[in-house]
Amino acid sequence: MSAGGNQYAPVQFRSASEKLEAAERAMSAKDYELALRLAEQAEVDAKLSAEMARSAKAQKAADALQEDIRVLRQEIERLSK
Repeated sequence: MSAGGNQYAPVQFRSASEKLEAAERAMSAKDYELALRLAEQAEVDAKLSAEMARSAKAQKAADALQEDIRVLRQEIERLSK
């Protein structure tokens, strides 16, 4: 995630980032259900952040967060099978 990208929707962006980090911790602990739930919540927050942000810099940061979430969800699905 790029620095400064959260200045346009800081609450939503911070929430998405925190939930993504929590999802990664849950995945490391092999709590895949919690990891998936947190990843889904992070995705919702990231989408809200993207909608609220009007600048290209903030949109780029939100897109990077979305990509991180997508990769995490793929890992969760792969490991939970």
